Amino acid sequence: MRHAWTAQYRRWEGEGVGVWRRRLSISRYGLRLCLSGKIIKIFLVLAFAQTLLLGGVFFLFGQLVAPESALLGWLESIGGEQMVRVISGLSSWALLYPEICVDGVYRVMFYLLTFSGPFLSMIIVALFVHRLIANDLASNAIVIYNSKALTRWDYLIGKFLIVATILSVVWILPVVVSWLLGNFLSPDWSFFYHSFPSLLRGLVIGGVAVVSLSCLALLVSSLAKKTGAAVAYWILGWFSFGVVASVASIAHPALNYISPTQSIYALSAGVYRMLDLVTDAQDMLPFFGGFFNTMSDGNDPADLPIGNGEILLPLVSLAVYCVISVVVVSRRVKA
Repeated sequence: MRHAWTAQYRRWEGEGVGVWRRRLSISRYGLRLCLSGKIIKIFLVLAFAQTLLLGGVFFLFGQLVAPESALLGWLESIGGEQMVRVISGLSSWALLYPEICVDGVYRVMFYLLTFSGPFLSMIIVALFVHRLIANDLASNAIVIYNSKALTRWDYLIGKFLIVATILSVVWILPVVVSWLLGNFLSPDWSFFYHSFPSLLRGLVIGGVAVVSLSCLALLVSSLAKKTGAAVAYWILGWFSFGVVASVASIAHPALNYISPTQSIYALSAGVYRMLDLVTDAQDMLPFFGGFFNTMSDGNDPADLPIGNGEILLPLVSLAVYCVISVVVVSRRVKA
C-alpha cells in the first residue's frame, strides 16, 4: 500500500485509435478464427473458382467476335469455312447490337451465378456460425468486450464485417473480378461500357444477399446458448423456411418469400429481367428470332419458364429479416 500511495502519476503517451480501428480489430480476430478450418477454405476456393469459369466464358465470347483470333482459326480447321461463316455472321451481329449481345452474355452468366450463391453460402456459414456470437456468449467473452472501450454497436459491426467479408467471396468477388478479366481480355474497349449495366445488377444482388445473410447468421449465432447448437439452428432453419415457404405459397404466391433463399432468387430474376432480354434479342437479332421460333415451336416468349420476377416483395421480406436480426441480436449482447 505504501508503494501505491507514493507512486507518481504518469500520463499515457500512447497513440489513440478511432472507433473503426476497434471495430476492425474485432473483425480481424474473428476472420482468423473463422478461417482457421481447412474445410471452409476449400469451399471458399470453390466459390472463387466461379470467377475463373465466368472469366473463361467472357474470354471465349470476346475471341468469337474478334476478326482475327486464334479461336476462329481453330474452328476453321475443325468445321471448315462454313463454320467460320456462321461464326463471322454471329460476330457481325454482336458488334452491330452490342447492347444486346455483349450485355446479354454478361447478364446471363451473372444470373446463373445467383443459383450457386445460396447453396455455397449455407454451407460456408454453417462452418463458422458457431464462432461468431455463440462462442462469446458461451465463454462469457461478452463481459470482457463490454469492459473495453467498445459499445454494443461496435461489437455488432465488427461481427457483421466478419460474415460480410466471407460472403463477399461468394457473391461480389466473382462478379467484379470476372467482369474486369473479361473486359481486359476483350477485343474492344467498348465492352466495358456495354457490360457495365450487368456489373451493376450483379453488385445489387450481391450486396443485398451479403447484407441479409450476414444479419441472419448473426441472429442464429446469438440465439444459440451452446456453440454446437448454432450450426444445427442454421441448417435446420435454412431447410425449414424453404419447406414452409413452398407449402405456404400454395395458398398465396407471396408467401413464398418467407424463405430468404426464394426471396434472393426472385429478386435476382427481377433485377436481371431475363424475359426482357429474350424479347429484345428476338426483336433486334433476326438470327436469334428464327432460332427461337424453331426451338420453341412459335411460342410467345411470355410462355417460357422464365420471368422478370418481383423486386419489391422480396426486398421487403429480406429487409424485415434484417430488422428482426438487428433488434434480437442487439438485445442478446446487451450488457
